[in-house]
Amino acid sequence: MTSESIDSPARGTAEPESEGRTGWPQNAAVLVVEDDPLIGLNLVQMLEMLGFEARLAPRAEKALAMLAEGPAPVLLLTDLRLPGMNGVALAMEARRSHPGLPVLLTTGQAQDELNLPAELTKRTGFLGKPYAMRQLEAALSALRQQTREDAGTGQTSA
Repeated sequence: MTSESIDSPARGTAEPESEGRTGWPQNAAVLVVEDDPLIGLNLVQMLEMLGFEARLAPRAEKALAMLAEGPAPVLLLTDLRLPGMNGVALAMEARRSHPGLPVLLTTGQAQDELNLPAELTKRTGFLGKPYAMRQLEAALSALRQQTREDAGTGQTSA
């Protein structure tokens, strides 16, 4: 993968194909924010194996610029601890411009130790580190189910 493919907008995301094995549209765009290059590239590869088109940003500020440039991803997958703006602040800022954007937070902290703001209690999933493909797939599937349930009740911004 070249740096151009990492930083450029997702290709072929205008019309996602049928549903993939995690319940998300096949070839749907995911914005990955991870400051560790090896973890980031590994995560992108796993997402591609699950049928996503992944774009990688090494910092929250770069991710916000990519969101502004478009196209909009179907979800934001971000590390909680990032240099500068952390993953929670990034998720809140991303939802200002993309209300209802599903967020999957990855962290080495236990989920019950996280104190998420009320704005992130819906359409937000959690993936504890370290994780393997099976845990990533399960977390993505659970977040998709949560997103569908929220859509059924008309909730989009929380």
